[in-house]
Amino acid sequence: MLGRFRVLYKLRIDADGVHVVVGRPPASFLAAVRDIAGLHGIDRGEIACRGRGRHMRLRFSDSFPTRGRQAIRNMWSPPTAPGPGGGRRASG
Repeated sequence: MLGRFRVLYKLRIDADGVHVVVGRPPASFLAAVRDIAGLHGIDRGEIACRGRGRHMRLRFSDSFPTRGRQAIRNMWSPPTAPGPGGGRRASG
């Protein structure tokens, strides 16, 4: 149950840029956050990815500007669910 609150990675944005605080975010996500922060003029805030599997969610700090949140959510691709669980093979 505590796994859904586990922080997979955390990014901090300040005047010096985007820094990884915890974990290893995907390189494409990190590059996109840098681009979006520059585009929207975001100079402070934190983004945390919490959860596991298809329950992963992005959480933004209160100091993160609202104008950039949706842009980051739009480019973030959460993991997809695995295929069927197997079970019996169809007989025919």
